[in-house]
Amino acid sequence: MFGNSDQFCSLDESMFFNPDSAQEVCPKVWLGPYSALSHDNFLERHNIKIIINCLSTGKFLRALEQPQVAISSDVIILSLDPSFSVSDFETQELVSEFTRKFNRILQNYLNYFYVNNPDSTYLIHQIPNNQLLSSIRSPILQGNLKSQFFVLVRLMNLLKSINSNVQCLVLSDTGNSNLSTGLITAYLMDCYNYNIKNSYTVVHSARPSVSALNNNFYDDLLIIENLKKFSSENNALKQNNPGEDDSRMDDDMEYNEICVGGDRKRRFHR
Repeated sequence: MFGNSDQFCSLDESMFFNPDSAQEVCPKVWLGPYSALSHDNFLERHNIKIIINCLSTGKFLRALEQPQVAISSDVIILSLDPSFSVSDFETQELVSEFTRKFNRILQNYLNYFYVNNPDSTYLIHQIPNNQLLSSIRSPILQGNLKSQFFVLVRLMNLLKSINSNVQCLVLSDTGNSNLSTGLITAYLMDCYNYNIKNSYTVVHSARPSVSALNNNFYDDLLIIENLKKFSSENNALKQNNPGEDDSRMDDDMEYNEICVGGDRKRRFHR
């Protein structure tokens, strides 16, 4: 349902840009293609502990099957696939094995850091309708996109709050899926109070091959509308239930203020 779209980037933008590698969009959050999974020990060098696929689950699982891909047993792997379906027996077998293996890892993390952690409610904000992270029962996240944005952003924040060295990798086959751009946008909106336009500016600055979400295309419009709902409900939750301390910042981040799209925003130094 959610496809890829590319755009031409300028010579200055693309001169040192490698589309086959992942780029750090903001501190400890990376965006890239499937090829990053096997690129020069990338996962180990950057302590990637959360991998989130944003494209067809079947295609992603076939990429994981490649012999050059080696992933540590303590890495959470999730697939954001709103229109997920199993189309053939071969994919069904891969999905069954993936679900069994990575749901166990996911539940171990959730039980240790969330369910049995009395401080977890102070580390992250709530999710609409009092949904709990422990309600995640599968590494394949399908259905309502706004709800999945909340779940993934909260999970990323929880693990990074507990261990500031944890880093996240958001993937699609080419690294340019508009769904992966949408997820990164939701994260930037939550953590840095950016709007959709400013978030895209940050994403495109890091990875010039991504395209802006276009409300003339149905798939993009669906992402945009869910991002708007996410932003509105997220702001309301933060006002009504402060939860985590928004003034807390990772020790290795520095912030100042710059003007982005006419607004003064916080900026991070990579």
